[in-house]
Amino acid sequence: MTHIASIPFVALFGQMAARAWRVFTNRRHVTELKYWSDEQLKDIGLTRSDVRRALALPFYRDPTSSLSNLPEFGLPMHLSAANTAKENPALTLIDGCKPKSGQIAA
Repeated sequence: MTHIASIPFVALFGQMAARAWRVFTNRRHVTELKYWSDEQLKDIGLTRSDVRRALALPFYRDPTSSLSNLPEFGLPMHLSAANTAKENPALTLIDGCKPKSGQIAA
């Protein structure tokens, strides 16, 4: 008879095996980028140093996570001091799109 306490261990082991396989395949795919030309890497928004930096991570880290954290792939980084005044966007109406009286949106 199977004990209930052993089921979470099996699930945890399965998750660890799936993560190890994903890291292995992603590392293999990033390794293939080493053999691409600089023009091909530029087409996908990477440089040779980005690939080297991703492959320099320890073997248990997923190199695609460091490539996806590049500013080019994420949202633009708008850094400012925490105490700077924020501008309030002004609303403007475009001619020809004036709302009818009493209507806000159609």
